Amino acid sequence: MDSNDIYIEIDFHVSSPDYGRDVLLAVLSEQQFESFLETKTGLRAYIKQADWNRINVQQALSLMPSKFVVSHQINKIPVENWNAHWESSFHPIVVGDYTVRAPFHLPKTTAYELIIEPKMSFGTGHHQTTQLMMTHALEIDMGGKSVLDMGCGTGILGILAADLGAKSVLAIDIESWCVENTMENAERNRCNHIVKAIRGDVDMVAETYDLIFANINRNTLIRHIPYYAKRLQSQGVLLLSGFYQTDLLEITQVCNANGLTFQSNTKLDDWVCAKYVYSGL
Repeated sequence: MDSNDIYIEIDFHVSSPDYGRDVLLAVLSEQQFESFLETKTGLRAYIKQADWNRINVQQALSLMPSKFVVSHQINKIPVENWNAHWESSFHPIVVGDYTVRAPFHLPKTTAYELIIEPKMSFGTGHHQTTQLMMTHALEIDMGGKSVLDMGCGTGILGILAADLGAKSVLAIDIESWCVENTMENAERNRCNHIVKAIRGDVDMVAETYDLIFANINRNTLIRHIPYYAKRLQSQGVLLLSGFYQTDLLEITQVCNANGLTFQSNTKLDDWVCAKYVYSGL
């Protein structure tokens, strides 16, 4: 069998997976894997056997902080089984009145649906933080709103906002494949006339918005909150997730120092989503 007919799967297990998984993804993203899957204990990474020599697993793992213990197992998967293997790892989920499914799933079981193909990006709705952000978003009147989606991943939050009536969505991510994936998913959900995606960071933003999504991680949020505040219109809403209950006080203190008033928060397992309103300094 030709090496192009075989995929290499590396099943990574990381200690403290709820946080360590994100760190591991950042490290592995420097390698040239084709795609990733989130698992309960870490990540699975995939690449064709023909391209295997482009990957240096030990070099990547050497960049992991010492507090995380990572182990891995290498498997070979024939390409004819790869799509089935990939698809079997995804299952539709329901958040409110929305079913979130991949294109290869059966049609929706709820009033509305989002069709999201993740490829190398995270944001299928399965992670607790995405579900929390979606739940909050469903409670907001999006009609005619301008929305900024920071760290967009698959674009799921911006696409949901568009489906709920937002007039414009700017999605930003530091990874080029997330930008590409977001636009593919926007077209798949017939909202690519509303959702636009660009590669970059918060310093790329010049306009002000009615609503900002930021589902990233604690340290990045704390660093970026002053920028988010400057990009919100008066009484604009900031939805934050990607951090734990123990981080909420510090996040709120930074928000308060930047004219953002705490409104509410929800929790799923140890993850938190918090809502703030900008009243100015």
